Amino acid sequence: MSRRLRVILNTVLILAALVCAGVLLRQQLQWRDSAEATERAVELAHARPTPPAEQGDAPAAPGQDPATEPVSTDPVVNELSCLDLAALRAVNPDVAAWLTVPGADISHPILQGPDNDYYLHHTWEKKWNGGGAIFLDWRSSPDFEGFHTIIYGHRMRNGTMFGPLHRYAEQDFWAEHPYVYITDGKGVRRYRIFAAWEPSVTSAVYAQNLDSEEARQEMIDQCLRGSVIDTGVIPGPEDKLLTLSTCTESGHETRWVVQARLEEIYPAQE
Repeated sequence: MSRRLRVILNTVLILAALVCAGVLLRQQLQWRDSAEATERAVELAHARPTPPAEQGDAPAAPGQDPATEPVSTDPVVNELSCLDLAALRAVNPDVAAWLTVPGADISHPILQGPDNDYYLHHTWEKKWNGGGAIFLDWRSSPDFEGFHTIIYGHRMRNGTMFGPLHRYAEQDFWAEHPYVYITDGKGVRRYRIFAAWEPSVTSAVYAQNLDSEEARQEMIDQCLRGSVIDTGVIPGPEDKLLTLSTCTESGHETRWVVQARLEEIYPAQE
């Protein structure tokens, strides 16, 4: 090999190393900025959920209707009831709610933009960042009253955002952490996870026109058949469902989802 060729090859290798180092540095900075944005949200909303205790609801207090006003002994419900979402909305009115999955290191504000693209690349403070934010499908009802609500988040390589969702492929992990909680400031919703699997992006999971009972049941059956865990939880077409969706390591044709059924709504305390 000639001296000139060696110089060219060495130069190319050095440039390639510099490019790789630059990409890695940029990624590290984005991870840091994303984590700091989440921490600011936590501090502003006073979001410090405690681990859930044994599940169960206390009897209704005198004067309460147990059918409409459940009393919670769940510490996560009690903690979320105290969140200051108004403080977050003063920064960004797109804040729809707060999501917590106890034991899975997931606790974030939920955004809802005019499309499903903006918050893929912006933090909850509307600052550009490749890590984006946790966000509600723009077609989903912001009051979570629709049959099916979809929430998206990146599967970050450093394990943040929706990175921990892949752990629900393990039966034991689901058994220890079977709940998802959402509060919109008007109350706390507790969901029980019923499925975890990898659907196609064209599957009924992402359809928003499931208006008939038959279409809803078909989607539920598809989710139960595809699930890699056996939860024993079987939703019906009259239930309200939640899907947490993130990317996979299998390309762009599929997504990893963790799905849950609404179990209880705890109204905000006056």
